[in-house]
Amino acid sequence: MRLFTVYLPQNSSAAPPGHALDGAVFVRDGFHFWAFLLGPLWCLWRGLWLPALAILALGAVLAGIGRALQLPSETQILAQLVLALLVGLEAPNLRRFGLQRRGHVERGSVAARDLTDAEAIFFGHAASPQPEPQPASPPSAPEPGFRRRGPAGEEVVGLFPEYRGR
Repeated sequence: MRLFTVYLPQNSSAAPPGHALDGAVFVRDGFHFWAFLLGPLWCLWRGLWLPALAILALGAVLAGIGRALQLPSETQILAQLVLALLVGLEAPNLRRFGLQRRGHVERGSVAARDLTDAEAIFFGHAASPQPEPQPASPPSAPEPGFRRRGPAGEEVVGLFPEYRGR
């Protein structure tokens, strides 16, 4: 099972009833292989300009530090792989960041096998009428034995008398 976070455009509440869920975006949690393999290109494909620039700048800084410190090429490659792994792991958070910057609002989470099942579950729950909340019923009388009289005659709940600030 995978977890999907659902984002809707902020103005979807003002949309007509049949179109309130248009523009829903499902973001899968977990590792994203294509973000790991092609980090900046994956970000550009998703419209994440700021993270793409940050990844390119951080990669250039790592390469510059490696050259300045005259590190072996294996160490420099390892540093770039760690950066790529970090991008692959944080890809869902980068996507959420971009959606929130564009005015999307998180509307819930769905656990499903794949994107198709997640959409079916979310839209199925959103289309079903929600039951109206019932008013709270008045508290019923407690069962006998839970209340007792304290030493001065006051009612005590539980095993200990009320604290008097001693």
